[in-house]
Amino acid sequence: MLRNLFIFSIVSLLWISCAERDKTGKVLDTITTGEITIAVEDGYKPVIASCIDVFDSIYRTAKINPRYVSEGEAVNALIEDSVQVIIIGRQLTGKESEYFQSRGFTPPMTPIAYDALAFILHPENRDTVLTMQQIQDLLSGKASTWKEINPKSALGSILLVFDNVQSGTLRYVRDSVIAGQELTKQATALNSNTDVIDYVSKNKSAIGIIAANWISDTDDGGVQKFMREIRIADIAKETGKEGYGPYQAYLATGDYPYKRTIYIINAQARRNGLGAGFSSYLAKDGQRIMLKDGLLPANAVTRLVKSSH
Repeated sequence: MLRNLFIFSIVSLLWISCAERDKTGKVLDTITTGEITIAVEDGYKPVIASCIDVFDSIYRTAKINPRYVSEGEAVNALIEDSVQVIIIGRQLTGKESEYFQSRGFTPPMTPIAYDALAFILHPENRDTVLTMQQIQDLLSGKASTWKEINPKSALGSILLVFDNVQSGTLRYVRDSVIAGQELTKQATALNSNTDVIDYVSKNKSAIGIIAANWISDTDDGGVQKFMREIRIADIAKETGKEGYGPYQAYLATGDYPYKRTIYIINAQARRNGLGAGFSSYLAKDGQRIMLKDGLLPANAVTRLVKSSH
């Protein structure tokens, strides 16, 4: 036992003495060793938390410390260099990329999965199929009551609830769903996806807009609890057409319209840092976790089984 401990100590000392260091003499992280902090869009917390747990268990000398924040906060942290790796639902804009190019490099932006916007309802709400046009009308303020959706509805004014004023969900709605139109004044933002789920579970007239990852892993006990508290709206492309939910199979077939790509963006200037190692893991072995979590993997062959909905 003492002999093994002595050998381990010698190997550790040799590794430390040979390790790459920064200007201050601090040992730098590598592909599979060291410690970094990353910023992750709150919408992807369930799957990324699972990926980090597995990564850290495989590479015992590596540690990923996640900060779960809004998309806007993640990008700001990257620009301000308080973190060097982020996971969000978009690529960097041209202006953001130019900032890094002025520093001499372009951060790799690796797609790791596809998720979706999910529209959630109170469990007693029976209007569970909405058309894309109705969604657009609600988000732009052209429609504001449930009677405009269904004349037989006994519910009143619709309150749209988002997770955060700086979230990727709200940004996606503005950029891709209402495409430059003004967002309705009947929309409000809370602090997180779980806050939205809780709010909708208590308010019959509300529609919550969240990242689908919060309800995608149907084997998870937390998701099963959420699903007892809310209903998920199916989206039809046109009136009279079949509606589809924000599920893996329908993201793959294109039947669900509000699909978006999740990226890991690595602004570590060194190619052999832990940011590159974690990016590679998510894009390869981590794809199995994406699949199990109910997202559509970006780089893996996916076996899809359609279920009734």
